[in-house]
Amino acid sequence: MMRTITLEEPIALAHPVVTVGTFDGIHIGHVSVIKAMIDMARACGGTSVVVTFDPHPRQFIDGADAPGVLTSLEEKQHCLAALGVDILAVVEFDDALRQMSPEAFVKCYLVDKLSARSVIIGYDHGFGRGRQGGFETMKRLGKQFGFSVFSPPAVCIAEKPVSSTRIRNALLEGDMDAVVQLLGHPYPLWGRVVEGERRGRALGFPTANLLFETQGKLLPSPGVYAGVARLDQIHIAVVNYGKRPTFGGQSALCEVHLLNFSQDLYGKILPLEIWYRIRGEREFGSKEALIEQIQADIQSAKDMLSRRHTYGGKFWL
Repeated sequence: MMRTITLEEPIALAHPVVTVGTFDGIHIGHVSVIKAMIDMARACGGTSVVVTFDPHPRQFIDGADAPGVLTSLEEKQHCLAALGVDILAVVEFDDALRQMSPEAFVKCYLVDKLSARSVIIGYDHGFGRGRQGGFETMKRLGKQFGFSVFSPPAVCIAEKPVSSTRIRNALLEGDMDAVVQLLGHPYPLWGRVVEGERRGRALGFPTANLLFETQGKLLPSPGVYAGVARLDQIHIAVVNYGKRPTFGGQSALCEVHLLNFSQDLYGKILPLEIWYRIRGEREFGSKEALIEQIQADIQSAKDMLSRRHTYGGKFWL
């Protein structure tokens, strides 16, 4: 079972094999790095350690101008645990960390606190003040401090490296096929269930209204989506994100209808995985037309998810 720690103090681990990065999205490029680290650790009887940052560095530096976050810390923990990581070390990204030189960062965290024996980083990973450090810097520091350094090749789709930026663009366009292909898994969308206007219940389709507590969590383009919610059992989820033009909505909401589910979820975290886009946002002229469309959306979700006959299994594909 993965353990999550902070690196406020040194920790003694058996032959630590470490990777460092923001890993926003835990996409297939990240997974190649993480799996290489896990394989190396297991081969030598060591401990696999992911060092990541919270908040996302771009959120800290750019504030409201930062790109949206693909994975909250909780979503990231879930993904990394599913991959088989031993230790997740979460470092608070603050101004002191932002100003650290590459050498100071490696000395403080990888050497003094983790005693890293091997370090694996992505081909384009930058670390230290202004992302000054890269693979060659890490190799030089590895020789200085006595740890080996390795970097797997980039993972490419359509002759372009997989990146969090490509995934953000696809998500904002509602291209869930591309999102899932680039991530290698459905898009995680975890939110806390809050009180709503109960319009869905009045229509015969009760919904859970979600509040996203992670600053800057990136939501897909407005529309209706098919996914699953992992509670005590797996439930098909029809997710509507948008302003609800039929009801004159002014602000965007995320509402989730769970099939074959009637329990109270208020105040709880609902772990969603979004697989498919069903349709864009529409305005309906009558309650009857809306109900008919919701019924069609539910059937579409069932049909789409039947293609993923293993969707009730593990998070990871």
